[in-house]
Amino acid sequence: MLESIVTGENIFLFLAVFLAFFVKAITGFGNTLVMGSLFSFVVPNTITTPVDLLMSIPTNGYIAWRERSAILLKKAIPLSLLMMIGLIPGTFFLTMGEDWLLRALLGLVIVGMALQIARGRGRGRGRGRGRGRGSGSGREGTHPEKCKSLVLILTGLFSGLLAGLFGIGALVAIYFSKRAENKQELRSSTCFVFFLENIFRIILYFVTGILNRQIFIITLALTPAVILGMVVGRNVDKYIDDEKMKSGVIVLLIISGATLFIRNAFFR
Repeated sequence: MLESIVTGENIFLFLAVFLAFFVKAITGFGNTLVMGSLFSFVVPNTITTPVDLLMSIPTNGYIAWRERSAILLKKAIPLSLLMMIGLIPGTFFLTMGEDWLLRALLGLVIVGMALQIARGRGRGRGRGRGRGRGSGSGREGTHPEKCKSLVLILTGLFSGLLAGLFGIGALVAIYFSKRAENKQELRSSTCFVFFLENIFRIILYFVTGILNRQIFIITLALTPAVILGMVVGRNVDKYIDDEKMKSGVIVLLIISGATLFIRNAFFR
């Protein structure tokens, strides 16, 4: 594959991977959103998704292990199991090819959910945690357990579907961004779920024939960009506080979602 791409495109792919894993090192996710958006100008989704998977397994495992004490296991484990269920139809949809409409719709969903997070954070700052401030304010902070369970189930199943089809786990990041106390909890919990999902997905990709020699060659050629991005991102992360990181997540989601929509709705 890489032999058939001119040098300029090789450089473009290298820079795209570097940027993707620079973001990954800081936020715990975002590599697929960045790669999916940028790679779509050069290679098809049937190559982008498995290449990103092979790169994501070691990076997700590394981040989850490094910050394992911060993982929200009571949320992360059931979410992982639900994702595995959703992965099965998503993987088979990937083999069918035509996905521009789903990608365009996904872009709008990501933008909408990012804006919802921003709204929630704005309200949250106005009232703190909202607990222990009296019960006269009504419903805030008293969502029924059934509603919370439904959100968890839908997030897991739909995330699995999208991960199988696009490799995109933005909904998992959105879910934890509303529940994590700090960037370590957000990053470690997200990567833990992604790591378990990655292991299950690579088995599905082998069974369906999505992984092949071409995919492994491309991944190997771009591995230095992954390492460089992770190293630089980890060093930059030392200077980023929780608020800046969460704001960065929102901006990343909006840009990625808008790019997905515009790219697939108008530049097919």
